[in-house]
Amino acid sequence: MKLELATHLDKVRDTVSEVNNVISSHKYPEDRRTVLVMGLLFTIIQHHRSILLLIKSVGTVGSSWALARDVLRGTRVGLWTNACATEEQIGRVEREDEFPLSDSEMNREIEAAYKADAFFEGLRNRWATQIYTYSRSDLVQLGRWHIDASSGLHLDDDEIRDVTTIATLCIVLLAGKFLAHQGYLSDCERIEALAADYTSHAG
Repeated sequence: MKLELATHLDKVRDTVSEVNNVISSHKYPEDRRTVLVMGLLFTIIQHHRSILLLIKSVGTVGSSWALARDVLRGTRVGLWTNACATEEQIGRVEREDEFPLSDSEMNREIEAAYKADAFFEGLRNRWATQIYTYSRSDLVQLGRWHIDASSGLHLDDDEIRDVTTIATLCIVLLAGKFLAHQGYLSDCERIEALAADYTSHAG
C-alpha cells in the first residue's frame, strides 16, 4: 500500500474516532426516534472500522464495498428517521423491522427536509456522482473482477480513497444532524468542520 493511501486511511479513521468521541460525550433521551438514530449511527461507525480493516487485508476489498453501501443505506435511513419519520412510522419500524417507504420516496423526503441545509447540500452536490457509483449493486460490481491468476476486485488507490471518504462523510453528516436535532449546535458545527479537508479526486 502506498504511503499516500495509508495516510488517508489513518485520516478517515481519526475523523470517525473524533465523531464517536463527540457523540459519546452526551446523554440522550430514550425516545424511539433518538434510540433508532443512535443505533444506526453506531452501526455505521462499526462498519467504517471494518471497512478500513478489510482494505488493509489482501483480497477483501470487495467486502469493504458491501459495507460502504451499508453505510450509505444507514445514513439515508438515519437522516429520514431524524427529521422526517412520523411516530407511527417509527413504531412500525420497531414492530415490523421494515421501512414504510421505498428508497426513492425516502430520498425525496430527505431532500425536502434538508434542502435549506448548506452542509447537506454542499456534500450532496460535491459527491453526487461518486455516491451513485459506490451505491450500485453487487451485480454491477461483478463486471469489475479480473479473471486471471490474481482474480479479485480491482480498485485503484483513488477509488479506495473516494469510497472511504464518502463513508466517512456519511457518518459526519448523520452525526451532525443528529446532534443538531438534540440541541447540541456547537458540537454539530465542530463535527461538520471535520469535512472541510476532504475533496473528491475527480473534483
